[in-house]
Amino acid sequence: MNAQLKLKKPSKREIILSTATQLFIHESYIGVGIDRIIAESNIAKATFYKHFPSKEQLVVACLKELKLDIQIAVEEHISARSEPLEKLEQLYLWYINWVNQNDAKGCPFHKARMDVGDLYSSILVVLDEYRNWLFDTTTSIVKELEIKDPLTLTHLFLSLLDGLINGSVYEENPIEPEKTWNYINTLIELETI
Repeated sequence: MNAQLKLKKPSKREIILSTATQLFIHESYIGVGIDRIIAESNIAKATFYKHFPSKEQLVVACLKELKLDIQIAVEEHISARSEPLEKLEQLYLWYINWVNQNDAKGCPFHKARMDVGDLYSSILVVLDEYRNWLFDTTTSIVKELEIKDPLTLTHLFLSLLDGLINGSVYEENPIEPEKTWNYINTLIELETI
């Protein structure tokens, strides 16, 4: 018997989701059409529609999968830290590294809201769940810092993070995480004085 584990071959549904998600991350939800996703997934049109009867259902599934993947990765990344400032830094660094490594063009959740939020109202639930999770996770870390106004700092932190991520649409060079973290850390230090 072969002792090596056999890698599970991705299902057609997983291939479609992966292809579509990458295209949406790098381009836009509006600009990427079904025919292109089918072609780049190397599947039959009937197979696509068997799994996703509409583009709206595909976008919802992509966002749900991406939300879950990000939540798991972030939780794993920050759980190894014990100090709240280290957790916050790791949360921040994870997002910046994710944008840099994926050559992402902005936040895929923000982009979805802007591109197709009015067309596909069903995505709004997923987008709100994601945003609430990120806000709650950040708030719980900031509260551990024992600062005067944790909610204001959480809003400021997430605004800076959003600005950097969404600014990546126009930037040719990767975001410098250490440099920008130093600015955020200075803001935190001012709040703890």
